[in-house]
Amino acid sequence: MNTGKTHQKRYRKLLRTLLFALTSLLIVTASASVYNLMYMQSYPIAAQAADVQFVTGADSTAAGASIGTNGTYVRFNSMAGWPNATRVYEDAVGIKNLDTSDRTIELKFDSLSGSTANIDYIYVKIFSDGTQQGTTITVGTAGSTGSLSIPAGTTWRVQWEIKWKAEALSTDTVSATLQLIVAGE
Repeated sequence: MNTGKTHQKRYRKLLRTLLFALTSLLIVTASASVYNLMYMQSYPIAAQAADVQFVTGADSTAAGASIGTNGTYVRFNSMAGWPNATRVYEDAVGIKNLDTSDRTIELKFDSLSGSTANIDYIYVKIFSDGTQQGTTITVGTAGSTGSLSIPAGTTWRVQWEIKWKAEALSTDTVSATLQLIVAGE
């Protein structure tokens, strides 16, 4: 009888050892991996002059336009409007294609903050020779002009229309941000 119990104990011990070995093998297999490293390098990555740039327009001074050194940024710090009346900056800034071929651009609403409850509307439009290009942007609402093809050597003007609600106070202000997307090379 002792031999039967001994065989059972050995059998259980062997079974536990086998299960432990299998579990260990599974863990090792799951955590081990074989891989090859490949590299991608770009050298040099150069700064390049922008093919499409912001340029001054007829109303840039009145709008307080400050164009960055490379023409890739513009900030307006003097735009305003009266309550219950529309102020129009017909040529707040220009968008100029300096390239020798047509470029695809899109002006897009990004953000609006401040006294937004008292603003009636801010519309931003792009014009070429008196003809509106693309869709009107309603600042505060997701949207864009859509993709537009600006011909080589051409400057389009950007018009801002601002109307405050009748109850707006002279202390009310908003900040608006738009993005000019220029399609890649």
